[in-house]
Amino acid sequence: MKRNRSSSISSIATPRWLWLICLTLLGACNDDPTTGRTRVQGQVVQQQSRQPVGAGSVQVYLASRGGGYRPVGDPYPCDAQGQFAFDFEAEQENGYLLTAEAPPGYITDWAVAPQLTAGRQNKDVTVPVLAPAWVRLVLVDEPPKSRVTMTITGYSGSGETLRYPKDTILVRPILAGLTPSIAWFINDQGQDKQSYQEIQTTALDTVTVRIPF
Repeated sequence: MKRNRSSSISSIATPRWLWLICLTLLGACNDDPTTGRTRVQGQVVQQQSRQPVGAGSVQVYLASRGGGYRPVGDPYPCDAQGQFAFDFEAEQENGYLLTAEAPPGYITDWAVAPQLTAGRQNKDVTVPVLAPAWVRLVLVDEPPKSRVTMTITGYSGSGETLRYPKDTILVRPILAGLTPSIAWFINDQGQDKQSYQEIQTTALDTVTVRIPF
C-alpha cells in the first residue's frame, strides 16, 4: 500500500514540475529579441539626482555595421515629468538603444544609454541624462600687450584656438560634474606656456576661469 501511494504522489508531482519548467521557459522566450512591433515606455531622469527631467525627447538608435549608431525614425516627445511611451518597428533583433535630450542642454551619455529588446515590450525604461553647466572664460591681456595664439580645452569637443585674442569674455557649455579642469596653452612669439584651473560644477551652474596672457 505504501508503494502504491508513493507512486501515486510521484505521478501527480511530475506534471506540476513540467508545468513550472514550461512556464519558466515561456517567460524566457518573451525576453528574447525578435523583429517587428516594439513597445517602449519609461522616464527621463537626471543622472546625478535621479529626478525627472521633462519637456525633452527620446531617440532610438541602431548600431551600424560599420561602427557607430544611426537614428531610427524621429525623436519621441516626453511630458512634463519626462515620461514617454511609443512603438517602433524593429528591423533587426539586436543593437537598439535609447538616448534623451532636454533643454537647456541635458544629454545622455552613450556609455549608459539603455538597450532595448527588439520585438518585445520594454517597460519602465529609465533614460539618464547629464545636467548642463557653463564655464565663463575671462581673457585678460595684461601689460605689456602682446599678440599670442591661445588654445583652450576642457569643454565640448577638442576645445578652440584663438589667434591674437583681446580682453573678452567667452561662455561655453560643459557637463556638470564631468569637467575637472580647464587648460589653456599660449604661444607667444615661439614661447609656449601652459596653465590650468581646476573647477567644480553643479547642475545649471556657471563657474568663472580667468586666463591672463
